[in-house]
Amino acid sequence: MTTESDKPTEAALLKMLDLQWQDHFQTRTQTWKSLEMVAPMLVALIALDWSSKNPSTAYVAAILLMVAAGFGMAITLKHRNVEIQKFTTIQNLEDTLGFGSLVHNRKLPQPISFQSIFNFRQSNTPLFILRMHFIVFVFALGFLVLRLLGY
Repeated sequence: MTTESDKPTEAALLKMLDLQWQDHFQTRTQTWKSLEMVAPMLVALIALDWSSKNPSTAYVAAILLMVAAGFGMAITLKHRNVEIQKFTTIQNLEDTLGFGSLVHNRKLPQPISFQSIFNFRQSNTPLFILRMHFIVFVFALGFLVLRLLGY
């Protein structure tokens, strides 16, 4: 049986709300960082292709870029699920604190999947990042195939 003394204080709930928001911002930053890490690898692939006398160097770089972009897509999808969990918790805390009704248009983020890349009616920041990783992956794959075919 829960008693009044077992319930968290308003200060504790506010701190928890603050921590949830901080965690959301940190997750979003990590999602962007995954794209920021892949972009220079794309530039490096092109530079290696132009400067290296050994074509296998560019092949390896293209494969590594595809792996990195694949991991970036996986991170983005995972982080969207984390974002949904965070916003659910945030809304519950706001309701418990009694100011959930003061926030207009409260909607949970919609889930995304790999197929969402091709749904151009859907648009949000994680989906943009997912699409950019996909484009980098396709570019690296196309690059590798063309180089292996001798172009």
